[in-house]
Amino acid sequence: MKRAYQIYSIITTFGMLLVLLMGAVVTKTDSGDGCGNSWPLCYGELLPTAPKLETIIEVSHRFVSAWLGILVIILAIWAWRREPHKKEIKILAGSAVFFIVLQGLLGAAAVIWSQSSAVLASHFGFSLVSFASVLLLAILSFEDRDRPFIAKVSPGFKKNIYWLFVYLYAVVYTGALVRHTGSSMGCGPEFPLCNGSVLAALGSQASIHLMHRIAAIVLFLWIAISWYHARKHYSDQKVVNKGFQFALLFVILQAVSGIMIVLSNLNLFVALSHGLIISFLFGTLSYLVLIVYRK
Repeated sequence: MKRAYQIYSIITTFGMLLVLLMGAVVTKTDSGDGCGNSWPLCYGELLPTAPKLETIIEVSHRFVSAWLGILVIILAIWAWRREPHKKEIKILAGSAVFFIVLQGLLGAAAVIWSQSSAVLASHFGFSLVSFASVLLLAILSFEDRDRPFIAKVSPGFKKNIYWLFVYLYAVVYTGALVRHTGSSMGCGPEFPLCNGSVLAALGSQASIHLMHRIAAIVLFLWIAISWYHARKHYSDQKVVNKGFQFALLFVILQAVSGIMIVLSNLNLFVALSHGLIISFLFGTLSYLVLIVYRK
C-alpha cells in the first residue's frame, strides 16, 4: 500500500507540473479567451466543433486542470488517512486542495468577468503553492515514519529561510505580473540595460519589467549568501547543504533563462523553461522551510 501511495503521489506531482506549464502556454499564446466568456463549457459545448488553436489550448488546460484537481483531492484524503498524527501532513494536504480549488475558481472568474493583471498574476502563485504542497507530500512518503528528518539550525538562520521563502513568493508574483501585463519585452531586446537606460518611467511596462529584474537579482544574492552560510556553519547538515546547492543552481538557471527570454524575443520554449525552473526552486525552498520548521 505504501508503494502505491508513493507512485500515486509522484504521478500527481508531475501532473501539477504539467498544469503549471499548460497555464504558462495559455498566457504566452494569449489563449485565455479561447472559449470567450463561456465556462465551464466552451462556447456552450463540451468539445467545440472546428476549434481554433487558442481554443484547443484553453480547453486542454481546463480538462487537465479538472482531472488534476480530482487527483489532488484523492491524494490529500489518502495522505490524511495514512498519517493522521502528523501535523505537517494535515497542513500540506489542506493547502494542496485549497489552493488548487482557489486557482481554478480564479481562472473561471477571469474567463467570465475578466480580472485585472494584478489579480491574474496571483493565479500562477496559487498553483505554485498547490504544486509545492503535493511535492512535499510525495517527498514525505519516502520518509521513515518513526524517524522524520529534522534540520538543526540556529533560530536566526531559520528565520532567514522563512523570509527567503516569503521573498521568493513575492518575486514569483512580480514575474507573473510581467507576463500578465505584457511587459516581457518592456525593456526591449537588451540586457542588462532597459531601453538604453538603467531607469524607467514609473507605471510603464518597462518599470514593471525592471522591478522584476531588480527583485530577481536580490533573490540571487540572498540565496548565494545563504548557501555560503549553510556551507560554512552547517557542514554536518547534509540535507540543508544539498538544499541550498540546488537552490543556488536553480536560481542561476532561472537568471539565465530570464535573460534568454529577452534575447530570444519571447521564445516559447525558453519561457516555459523559465516557469519550470522557478517551480523547482520554489519546491526546494518549500522543503527547506519544512525541515527547519519541524521540532
